[in-house]
Amino acid sequence: MASERRLPRYGRASVFHSDGLPVWASQHRLDPDVPAHDHDFFEIALVVHGHGIHKSAEGDHVIGPGSVVIMPPNQWHAYLQVEDLVVFDSYIAPELLDTTLSFLDAELPLMWAVHSTTVPVPQRLRLQPDDISSAVTQLHGIADVSAERSRITITGRLLIYLGILNHAWSSQSRTHLRSLAPLHPGVARAVELLDANPGHAWTLAELAAATATQHTYLIHLFQRDLAVSPIAYLIRLREQIAARRLVQTDEPIAHIAAQLGWQDAAYFARRFKSTYGMSPSTYRKQAYTGMERAHPIATAKPRFPSREAHPQDASHCPPPSPATTYTNTAAGQTEKRDLH
Repeated sequence: MASERRLPRYGRASVFHSDGLPVWASQHRLDPDVPAHDHDFFEIALVVHGHGIHKSAEGDHVIGPGSVVIMPPNQWHAYLQVEDLVVFDSYIAPELLDTTLSFLDAELPLMWAVHSTTVPVPQRLRLQPDDISSAVTQLHGIADVSAERSRITITGRLLIYLGILNHAWSSQSRTHLRSLAPLHPGVARAVELLDANPGHAWTLAELAAATATQHTYLIHLFQRDLAVSPIAYLIRLREQIAARRLVQTDEPIAHIAAQLGWQDAAYFARRFKSTYGMSPSTYRKQAYTGMERAHPIATAKPRFPSREAHPQDASHCPPPSPATTYTNTAAGQTEKRDLH
């Protein structure tokens, strides 16, 4: 069934610098709210001033100075109830992480968490004042066009920035991080099968046969490597995909449920509500409500849990002079304006 794409999408051509390098950074004052949207690149948002609510498929999270949100490609998000919110964004082309920087999945647990699954989810953390200063220094370097930008220089600055984020994320995670060794081959194969066909009626016996393991041993391996059972992993994967489709398409809810292996729409609704705290229809309606304010429709649990600490006071850090602001025009469209 064809479905209309309702969600605004930002592509690299409208965000990255014209020099064609795969990394870019820029500051934005978000005024007032930014409705639900997605994009085809990784986005890392560091809040340097103000407060607001960051909304995504994983729920609503209060953000303030030092809050960091890492958004994988094709994952929708929005900023609501913003108050003088200034964000220093960095953008990373997926192919950079898939090729040149592919080693990061083994070196930095944060990157493994945000980059290694078919349906990754946002990762959240908080930086302390000294780390905010160090991070902003690297971001300014990435955004500096006063001198010729080189791939080596911006990649080096990106690696330093990701190292800062990984250290903070790892120290704030309450769960035991898996070792940096690869997943057990049986787990890796089972995950590959589940990710490729989440709507299939998988059983433990079928997964065990496909991975040449005993089903009890496969459960043990999943618990050791991913802290969930194979079936719990599948259910969570289905819920993540459902949350994304509810916002990114206008597919009927029953159709989404059936495609993901839930023939009983009522049962799917109960499962979804137990995870997201609201019914699928309410979840879709809440996302669309924010979108309609700026993009009228007529014209238009993860392997590692997300972490978000309480925002801290920013009195140590004066508000920056952002280069760009986003405001909603009278016509209801989002307009980008330079502040120079």
